[in-house]
Amino acid sequence: MIAILEQLNLLLSAVVLIVTFSLLAYIAMQNWRNDIARALVILLAGVVIVYGGDLLLARATRAATMDFLGRAQWLGIAMVPAAYIHLANGLFAISESQALALRSRRLVYLAYLGSLIFFLLVALGTDLVVQGGLPSGPIAQFRPGPLFWSYALFFVIGAVVAFVAIVQSQRSALTANQRRRLMYLGASFAAPGIGVFPFLVVGMPAAVPISVVLFLQAIASVIVTVMITIMTYSIAFQGVLLPDRLIKQDFLRWWLYGPFIGISIVLFIQVVPLFERMLGFPQNTLLTFGVMLMTVLMPLFVSRVKPYLDTLVYMQDQDEIDYLRKLPRSTFTRADLRALLENSLVAICGALRVETGFVLVPDANEYSIRAVCGSRREVKRFLGDCPLPDLLPQLQQLPPRGRGLLPPTDAFVACGGFCLLPLHSPDGLFLGAVAVAYQPETLQSENSLTTETRQLISVLTHQMELALSTVQMQQRIFDALRGLAPEMESLQHVVSQLEQGTAPDLAATDGEMVLSPDFPQLVKDALTQFWGGPKLADSPLMGLRTVKRVVQDQGGSPTRALQVVLRQAISNLRPDEQLAPSGQEWLLYNLLEGRFLQRKTVRDVANRLAMSESDFYRKQRIAIEEVARQLALMEEDARS
Repeated sequence: MIAILEQLNLLLSAVVLIVTFSLLAYIAMQNWRNDIARALVILLAGVVIVYGGDLLLARATRAATMDFLGRAQWLGIAMVPAAYIHLANGLFAISESQALALRSRRLVYLAYLGSLIFFLLVALGTDLVVQGGLPSGPIAQFRPGPLFWSYALFFVIGAVVAFVAIVQSQRSALTANQRRRLMYLGASFAAPGIGVFPFLVVGMPAAVPISVVLFLQAIASVIVTVMITIMTYSIAFQGVLLPDRLIKQDFLRWWLYGPFIGISIVLFIQVVPLFERMLGFPQNTLLTFGVMLMTVLMPLFVSRVKPYLDTLVYMQDQDEIDYLRKLPRSTFTRADLRALLENSLVAICGALRVETGFVLVPDANEYSIRAVCGSRREVKRFLGDCPLPDLLPQLQQLPPRGRGLLPPTDAFVACGGFCLLPLHSPDGLFLGAVAVAYQPETLQSENSLTTETRQLISVLTHQMELALSTVQMQQRIFDALRGLAPEMESLQHVVSQLEQGTAPDLAATDGEMVLSPDFPQLVKDALTQFWGGPKLADSPLMGLRTVKRVVQDQGGSPTRALQVVLRQAISNLRPDEQLAPSGQEWLLYNLLEGRFLQRKTVRDVANRLAMSESDFYRKQRIAIEEVARQLALMEEDARS
């Protein structure tokens, strides 16, 4: 019975170690800038050190090694009380006790100094905190030293202070969601303490059987695993300006790919000896096949489970999320367009028994070749012999062909040994042209094209027109979505700020310049006189935190500091090089750069971007609002 309980405790210790280390990595990568999250990282690190030491002690045989591991575990044991005080300080900072948090900041440093002293007293081999050699056995522990009870008092004080901070923060929370998460934190905050406190150092009554102690340890490991998960989940929302659904989805996904798969592998390794005895195969053979199955089956299982978990997260938005999840498969991309144009062009050239053809499509202010069949040298020769500016007006003047109608011979424009057929959208807009190296004199003959050939050309060109118009429509939708992205991000930040905000935070927002309705106009005034003028030198934007942070780097000049910040905000709007130059993002960025940074006139910038002056002013208003939004995001980062 004792042997079974020992194996069970080792297995559960491995589970606690995997879960805790995975959650430590998650919270460190997702939310390291938040003080509460940093305190949680230290708490989880203490649990990892203690449980990792337990697993190593179970396999150690040398007395010196066991003594070293037992004392090394005190690094995790000693840091937990200070981390509790650190957690309390962070909670006071988000409650109405911010002044108390500032005053108690020194206490946090003193607490960590105390933890370091306790650890050094143990690690250096003194008998002040713990004493005696570490005996072997399933419940082996040191004996208490003279200062052990001082550490125990330190531990209790840290836990009590953390609990008081949680209760006070919950009372000062303004939203139901924040109160609920703090309630989760209050119910689970003791998990690191339960996991690391050396209860057996105190001693157990001789009448208590070892099996009872091992059973209680197993129950404690299960409780610690559950409580640490809840504790990490409740703190994952602190200070993160993301919608709840995204945080929940990231947390569940991390749990699937981290703790779940890790626990599954550990369980499999533990049952391998059982299958070895049952089947009579060597352990290495079973491990080889097991690893093969686990690496294949576990990702499949996770991919099957994820949609159901997402359903729980997106319960109220399930229809929209399902549609967005399927959208990449149904989107007709530019690669799909290129493949369709090339295949259709090959079919047209084959029907006409010619070798060379191409598809010409508008691209920004120019025209580009989107698909080529046959000799590229012939296509280049054609473009040199027949300038597109002279040829395209003839194609655009031709009336659009009705759907399903066969192209007449006069629907083609002949030039340079090629015949071009215009392509139009359903509403008659010119989309481009398909060109084939077909002899014009042969084409003009009434009997040159059979009805079947003309029918095939009609069907294929209609497919091209449908694909081109669809891609253009999708591009406009994508541009609109990209334009809305900053607004959606700002709204998500506002929701998170209101949900996590306390009374002092909400009172402080009353004086935030970036929340003023006049903020975009202030940005416009500063940009208008970017290179000098009273609207820049006397701009209220000098009061932004981002400006104050760079004043010293600019020789103490607030004006130059404001110029640097405005330039950085415009630079943040620069799109990725992979985006099409005709996209909305590049248009807004080029407008800002040309008009304000390069000091060009409105007419010069409008001509360069191929737009009217009225359209220019409309786009300029949108661009300035984007700069204002970037400044608001930079200000939020500075405030954080």
